[in-house]
Amino acid sequence: MGRAFFGFTVCLIGLVLAPAARACGPEVVIRFFDSAPDIFIIENKSQEPWTLLTLEFRTKSSAGHVVFDTDFGGAGASEPQQFEPVEGEVGLMSAPVVADGAEELSLSFANFERGREFTFSIDLDDRLPMSDMGQAYVTGEEIQGTTVLGLLTHPQIGEAKARGTFGADGKAHLRGATCV
Repeated sequence: MGRAFFGFTVCLIGLVLAPAARACGPEVVIRFFDSAPDIFIIENKSQEPWTLLTLEFRTKSSAGHVVFDTDFGGAGASEPQQFEPVEGEVGLMSAPVVADGAEELSLSFANFERGREFTFSIDLDDRLPMSDMGQAYVTGEEIQGTTVLGLLTHPQIGEAKARGTFGADGKAHLRGATCV
């Protein structure tokens, strides 16, 4: 029993003193804020020199069945807004044309390097028949489940995909591989 206890103690000390695993690979954080118009803030938080190339937002699996409201009298509730860059020079290739009622939005970038941030606005409405705050107001719980797919590149490693899903807090964390 003494040897077993000694072995267990050595393992426990090794776990406590071992360096913590750190995230590596691509990491992108996206925050959603309901306002007039709605705001998305994208941050390339990669620790290594990963450059974000593309992002694809897919709202089909969102809890509130959210859609992009880009035209009057269409699929949205009120106050439509087309895609509009707000802040951050990251080499947006071109502003996407988003159809009214669309459930997808794709963005392409030329130099969205680590440490950079990009903000854009567009109107997003939920499609719930009994929405708590009305269909024009999208909560974190209603955007929850929206998936975002990213493609990034690293000068030595090449391309990698990252994927994330919006939570009830209105945030999506896209991550690639991890290492120790």
